[in-house]
Amino acid sequence: MGRNEFLKRLEKSLSKVPEQDRKEMLYDFEEHFTIGMENGKTEEEVVSELGDPQMIAKDIIADYRISTAETNKSVSNITRAMVATISLSFFNLVFLLGPVIGLIGVYIGLCVTAFVLTITPLLVVCAAIFSGFEQFMLQFFLSLICCGLGLLMSIAMINVGKWFYAIILRYIKFNVKVIKGGK
Repeated sequence: MGRNEFLKRLEKSLSKVPEQDRKEMLYDFEEHFTIGMENGKTEEEVVSELGDPQMIAKDIIADYRISTAETNKSVSNITRAMVATISLSFFNLVFLLGPVIGLIGVYIGLCVTAFVLTITPLLVVCAAIFSGFEQFMLQFFLSLICCGLGLLMSIAMINVGKWFYAIILRYIKFNVKVIKGGK
């Protein structure tokens, strides 16, 4: 495989990356060819040193998704970073996806609990309207306590969510480092 075919395959594999970033990435590989040929290597030797364009693209996309998740914090960016990292090896499917899905499930459960505790006074009022106002005051004041706990828990879940995002990002970086052999 020559320079042009290598770059075409790499560009095709990087089609998910925005054009401006893709051009910068391809420029780096064009430089590899230029420097290699200045040092007396053939195009085939440079290609063999670089490796498979599809694997290079997976690696580049994983790094790109991770850096995007670091700069623009959103659920979609961290999900893309996880998917890109998982695509690097089957190892990640087991050791990244399983624990992350479990932790996300626990986090969502705690968020739902905080929400339900927060709306407890509304539920008590609705229940009193339909079933009568016996012991309404006791139930209402207990529901206000639950609402306060729900609000505190909601604040905690916001902070835990930020911390959880940072931990997932670090874990993804660690896995990429392990796959690359500690580079």
